[in-house]
Amino acid sequence: MPDFLILGAARAGTTALHSYLRQNPNIFMPRAKEPNFFSFEGEILKYTGPGADYVNNSLTRLEDYRALFDDAPPGSICGEASPLYLFSPKAPERIHRHIPRVRMVVVLRNPVDQAFSHYLYAVKQRIEPLEDFTEALEAEEKRLAAGWQPLFGYSRFPCYAKQLSRYFSLFDREQILIRTYEDFQTDPKELVASITEFIGADTGFEPDLSSELNAGGIPRSRLFQDFLMKPNPVTGLIAQVMPQEVRWKIRDRLSQFNLRRGVTIPPRAREILRARLLPEIRALEDLLDRDLSAWRA
Repeated sequence: MPDFLILGAARAGTTALHSYLRQNPNIFMPRAKEPNFFSFEGEILKYTGPGADYVNNSLTRLEDYRALFDDAPPGSICGEASPLYLFSPKAPERIHRHIPRVRMVVVLRNPVDQAFSHYLYAVKQRIEPLEDFTEALEAEEKRLAAGWQPLFGYSRFPCYAKQLSRYFSLFDREQILIRTYEDFQTDPKELVASITEFIGADTGFEPDLSSELNAGGIPRSRLFQDFLMKPNPVTGLIAQVMPQEVRWKIRDRLSQFNLRRGVTIPPRAREILRARLLPEIRALEDLLDRDLSAWRA
């Protein structure tokens, strides 16, 4: 079982952290990110809507989850990253039951920015059918009621005060390292070093931080993005001769060239998110005793 978990938040650098920490020879993390075990242990998953397979293919059996760490070298620090753990109401109790002394890492992002980034990610993956973010926010309740996967609750994911309170009620706060996405952007080297020290791994190793991973944006060509992200005969043939990890690296590299960056959130969508999330930001300030006024601006 893992010694540490990266709980989230989604769209706050967890993919990059997973890549950077895996480079450390003292750390073992499974190649496959986001097994989501503690979110769905023992459940039968039948989510519907676009991209439902991402959640429906989560690990739900303990023996399958344990097998992720079978190849860990003796003495290594084991961990995994599943941003759904912060969001999931059931994950904290399950984590506490299985690994009560685990160390947990949380990177928080401005909730309004996080929600928009989540939408851009869904657009990039070609699972978001609506081309207007405001419409997507207004469709949240209907979609979730219809059984769509949690990702489509864009304004629900960054309710950090509610989510962290569930962990604080079960774990000592010393077990949870909380940083911000701004820390990641300002000094990624320091952030990775602080996490490495927190989980008890070798701090003398310096990973390559040059890769920009999992960035979002609006596809310039939706047709080309569909070709990259959706099953088709060409990619099906490639899958027969090329390992999945290599295919995904090529796919993501091509996708980055097809993305239009610098997209800004629509004013109406910002108003909706501020109305929904400002109370959460204030509650988070009280919970962490930290000034987050920049997120309220």
